[in-house]
Amino acid sequence: MSLEWTRERIRRSGFIAILRGDNPDELISQGFQLAEVGVKVLEVTLDSTDAARVFNELRSRLDDDIMLGVGTVMHPESALPEVAKWGADFALSPVCPPHFVEIAHELNILAIPGAGTPDEMWKAHLSGAMIVKLYPASTNWSPEMIYGLPTPFKLIDMLPTGGISASEVDGWIEAGASACGLGSNLTIEDADLLTSRMIRRRGFLK
Repeated sequence: MSLEWTRERIRRSGFIAILRGDNPDELISQGFQLAEVGVKVLEVTLDSTDAARVFNELRSRLDDDIMLGVGTVMHPESALPEVAKWGADFALSPVCPPHFVEIAHELNILAIPGAGTPDEMWKAHLSGAMIVKLYPASTNWSPEMIYGLPTPFKLIDMLPTGGISASEVDGWIEAGASACGLGSNLTIEDADLLTSRMIRRRGFLK
């Protein structure tokens, strides 16, 4: 899968469902439930307990039309070659570690570095990032802020993440975001309804 195709599938999905926690069995169950209601993009954070088992169990049993990636990448030199073996399609970080984008893209993993300010977002863009994670969205960013960014910034695919609820996703997208990252605030019922809204808005690519 090309990096451009991975980016497009994230954009069309409208959101990434984030799996993070200390109970691997619960995370695996949650991942399957999210897939059952139509979620097409799942992220397993590397700071979760036994993240490798969670990721590989989901990958082995979910259809190929569901993309799986990892989050909370802090040490790309060691983490990215390992998750490439798992089959990760994308990788997110709350920051932009040195060489993160370069290493990820060499491994055909779409890098999504984090940015807490417009300056950090622009630097992540210049590093080669095709999508930039706006983090933490609930405190550092707002739909009004990204709507008001200068035109060059609006050419960057933005993924607000952190403290966003399913009901707020449409507002972020209307302001200019490509998609949103949803974590602990996302319920299965919310994911079901949001998936339906995103299908009506954009449709999924398989």
